[in-house]
Amino acid sequence: MTQELESRVVDLEIQITHQANTIEDLSQMVSRQWDIMDRLTRQVKMLQDTLVELEENLPPPGNEKPPHY
Repeated sequence: MTQELESRVVDLEIQITHQANTIEDLSQMVSRQWDIMDRLTRQVKMLQDTLVELEENLPPPGNEKPPHY
């Protein structure tokens, strides 16, 4: 193998290694983001359920005069 060809192969191997590392980092990041999204989705659902429950348990509005009277 000539010196130039060997140098090109080494450069390509270095690039592939960097790309593989970048892909792995991005994969881990996406996985963490999905975990966060799942947790937030569950929290939003819980808050919605709590809000519905609170609204259902509110006393009926009375015949109160508006505050400007």
